[in-house]
Amino acid sequence: MTTLKDAIEDLLNNRQLTAAEAVDRHFGPDFRQRTNGTWDDRATFLARINHFRDVVAHATITVLDELGDADRYAERHVIDLLERDGGRIRQEVYVFATRDPDGRFARIEETTLLLEQQQEMPGST
Repeated sequence: MTTLKDAIEDLLNNRQLTAAEAVDRHFGPDFRQRTNGTWDDRATFLARINHFRDVVAHATITVLDELGDADRYAERHVIDLLERDGGRIRQEVYVFATRDPDGRFARIEETTLLLEQQQEMPGST
């Protein structure tokens, strides 16, 4: 069974996998995600991951709470995104999900809370 930390590691940090391969590894064919009230289908999710891969240099995930029971999954984590332009975003993420019979995510509903956002100053190194 996949975990959200494993999925995020493959989606954003494991560049040996394409985004499509990472999505296939952790998300079922009918996957849907609701983030802060907006639903996305699997194709939209994949497009967002491809965009994140262009922008994010590295993601660090710190799991705060995690619970799995049969096909149900709940998790809370902090994600620290280091952007290629030097910016940084930290969010706390609350997740409720279901998994398909293969153990991949079928549906994720999440809410995010921005903890910190820093932009690289022009001309600084």
